[in-house]
Amino acid sequence: MKYLKNIKSFFFHKRIRYHDVKKFLNPGDLFFDVGAHLGSKSKELIKNNINVVMIEPQPECLEELRKLYSDNPSVTIVPMGLGKSKQKLEMSINSKMPVISTFAKHWKTGRFSDSTWDQKIIVDITTLDDLIKKYGNPKFIKIDVEGFEHEVLLGLTKKSGIISFEFASEFIEDAFKSIDYLVSLGYSDFNYSLGERRKFFTTWSNANTIKDYIRENIKNDNLLWGDFYCK
Repeated sequence: MKYLKNIKSFFFHKRIRYHDVKKFLNPGDLFFDVGAHLGSKSKELIKNNINVVMIEPQPECLEELRKLYSDNPSVTIVPMGLGKSKQKLEMSINSKMPVISTFAKHWKTGRFSDSTWDQKIIVDITTLDDLIKKYGNPKFIKIDVEGFEHEVLLGLTKKSGIISFEFASEFIEDAFKSIDYLVSLGYSDFNYSLGERRKFFTTWSNANTIKDYIRENIKNDNLLWGDFYCK
């Protein structure tokens, strides 16, 4: 129960009205919420009749998501992680700050290096390609998986809907690799938001321009973080 209270406490202080990307979505569209946690970033879309597939591996989060959404026909809960292939992986759980639980070893060397990942679970992993085969092509895919974003994107082999994925300055080259990979799939327009801001930071631009913007921002903030948006 303490674990679940920590999750709820975090999201109580981090209530989010939805991002400007919602302007691209219409009722009946499909949204993949990868790293759903308690569904905070799906909540507003569900109210607007968006069909949501929530992908979340943490048992305590899943318990809460099922309480909230198991009777909602527009919501599908997938109790798995995502990666570049079907497999089983070990997930490190931080019970004091569940939202930084991760599959990525390098994630634990960054800004949260003083934190403790005190539990481990084995998780079944599927891919974006397999989710698309099963549920259809989404209009929007949000990926928030604490340093494992690139592995998740490698599980997509052709262009789909708009994609957002989290970046952190200390691992920015990994994020740039993800942008390059999406370019190879046919994505050509890029934008970003900083922190939890609900607005795009700039106009949609090509990959190199967005990388340059981020490099300039990092010069002023070595703990910069946010989300890239790709379409």
